[in-house]
Amino acid sequence: MKKNKAQNFKRKQPFFTSVKAVLRLIFHKPKKIINLAGEIQPNSIILANHSAKLGPLYLELYFPLKHVVWGAGEMLGNYKSRYHYLRDIFYIKKRGFNKFFATIAAAFEAYFSMCFYKGMRVLPSYRDFRLLGTINKSISAMESGLPVMIFPENSDNGYFNIMTEFFPGFVLLSQTYERKTGKKPPVYPVYYHIKKRILCIGEPVYLDETLSRLEAAEIMKQKVNELYFTYCADK
Repeated sequence: MKKNKAQNFKRKQPFFTSVKAVLRLIFHKPKKIINLAGEIQPNSIILANHSAKLGPLYLELYFPLKHVVWGAGEMLGNYKSRYHYLRDIFYIKKRGFNKFFATIAAAFEAYFSMCFYKGMRVLPSYRDFRLLGTINKSISAMESGLPVMIFPENSDNGYFNIMTEFFPGFVLLSQTYERKTGKKPPVYPVYYHIKKRILCIGEPVYLDETLSRLEAAEIMKQKVNELYFTYCADK
């Protein structure tokens, strides 16, 4: 049953494929792609910066490998769940919008967001025990040949070029995948700079099992930030 659920993500989506073709006319491809990793392994974990609102969309359009992605579980709920998450969390708390503009944006976006989330193969993620379900679905996707892209930065106070903290959920995914399959998955740091349109893919990292989850999360945060400092920051 789990395998069949994972395979659903690989089905062709003619409608969303057409939507992506239109979006590529609006959101142009990166001016520069820096790939330090070579061929990206499908049974892998990809850690990327969120780049405010548009980062996941750009990576859906231009990342060189089809993938599933972790997204806020509230955004895969009913309209009320999506609306309140967009208004109260995304627009007011993270983006700093006032309540009037946040309400208008959330009410409009909540209508069509589910289409995008399904088209982008989003797995609902949480900060409580429900994360275990996300882990299991992610492993099924990896075993079917789809890497898992995660945006682990703590964005409670907004989105920044230099990330200050990574949540360690991806470490649990790596540990659980290794325990179930006997294989340690490669973890790729990725940074996308929207204004400069630079996509950086770092060399794979294999997480050290002797490190705590917080220590591993800190190391990967530094790896992603290093891509920004090396290839994207103003000199």
